[in-house]
Amino acid sequence: MKKKKVVAGISVMMAMSLMLAACGSGNNTNEGSGTSPDTSGSGSKIALTFSHYYLEEERPTSAEMDSYMTLVEQWEAANPNVQLTQSVMSQADYSTKIQAQAAVNEMPDIFFVKGSWISNFANNDLLMPINDYLDKYEHKDQFRPGVFDAATRDGKIYGIPNQLSLTSIVYYNAKLWKEIGYDHFPDNWADINKAAEKFNAKGISAIALGNKDKWAAESTILSTVGDRLTGTDWTNSIVARDGKAKFTDPEFVSALDLMQKTAAAKVFNADFNVVSNTQAEEYYAQGKAASTVDGHWALSYLLANADKDLLAQTKVAILPPVEGGKGENNTISGGAGWYVGINKNLTGEKLDAAMDFLFSTAGYDFSKLYMEKYGMMGPSLVEGGDMTKFPQLTQDFAALMKEVKFTPIYDMQMEGGIIEIMNTGLQEVLNGTKTAEDLAKQLQSAQDQL
Repeated sequence: MKKKKVVAGISVMMAMSLMLAACGSGNNTNEGSGTSPDTSGSGSKIALTFSHYYLEEERPTSAEMDSYMTLVEQWEAANPNVQLTQSVMSQADYSTKIQAQAAVNEMPDIFFVKGSWISNFANNDLLMPINDYLDKYEHKDQFRPGVFDAATRDGKIYGIPNQLSLTSIVYYNAKLWKEIGYDHFPDNWADINKAAEKFNAKGISAIALGNKDKWAAESTILSTVGDRLTGTDWTNSIVARDGKAKFTDPEFVSALDLMQKTAAAKVFNADFNVVSNTQAEEYYAQGKAASTVDGHWALSYLLANADKDLLAQTKVAILPPVEGGKGENNTISGGAGWYVGINKNLTGEKLDAAMDFLFSTAGYDFSKLYMEKYGMMGPSLVEGGDMTKFPQLTQDFAALMKEVKFTPIYDMQMEGGIIEIMNTGLQEVLNGTKTAEDLAKQLQSAQDQL
């Protein structure tokens, strides 16, 4: 990849337009480029800008968000000499704006960065490697294996993971499944299709899916069934672009075909491509769906929004095995994929303050608070607390996560341009307007041009 390739394929003029459009979103004030002179001298203020998508109104229903922002507040209180100006917006708006800023080299000092953006951002000198600081970090050896994979290029690590994404958990209403003859969530895809017929007759869907923003079907279902069919070496080859694996390989085409057949069997709600992931969670919480395939974040949502009767009936499982695949079946897509990065232009006291912020709000401290307060897994290994103090659903979730193996999440590791084609094309595949083979060829053509 050439040094100054435009980030994510956005032209400078388009990027400037996107910036102007997005600037009206969120709590946006005085975002800097990280090029201002260092503030020095005793008692002087260090100014840092921080862009992210952790909206305050979503904090009560997000254990991850609450844990992270609690540490941000603690860090601010402990560092009165630093003025931290935050720019906050929805995740969708954030993704648009930060990539637009990257295209014109106008970056905040500290910002969230997705694993699939790392190559473009690093190749354009936008990200500061953290290796030297990480080597001195007292909890370095407690990070889970593989959590830095999506943030590493040529041995350089470009961010600290601020979460551990687990994206393919089945949350199901045991009572509803029992009523149609199943004591647990089906362990084969044929029974899911049969169950869909029965649920549709009752006016509810078997699985709630909200794919309006394109990522949900790929991140929560395709990443898991795809790996089971292709094996993880295939995904690693695609990410490395070593030419050994291709999107046109029959195993990946089979994964796309499985997605299409599942949609054609009316397993999902009819409006799956026009409602959001949150709306799909609402469908399940309201009893309009018998299950939903979702991420770890859905646990917090359900605990905050579902009534006691539904929570008592909600169980967790993994998707059914696939036949004839090269991968393992006792798996879910999971791992670190979002990171907190630092502007390459920071120096001196400003750089030191930004690095201190990174390691104080993410990594081990985040994982410890996340476990102690919510019973959830973070990017670092911490001693497990007393799980009996948490709701039964949280206990069931934690127990299931100990039994499964995590495999790569496509949109956290593959190139951003590839993911955009995959997610848009997958909407068409699910609608039946594009074949699995055609999307596979389109993806491979884009891969060949990288």
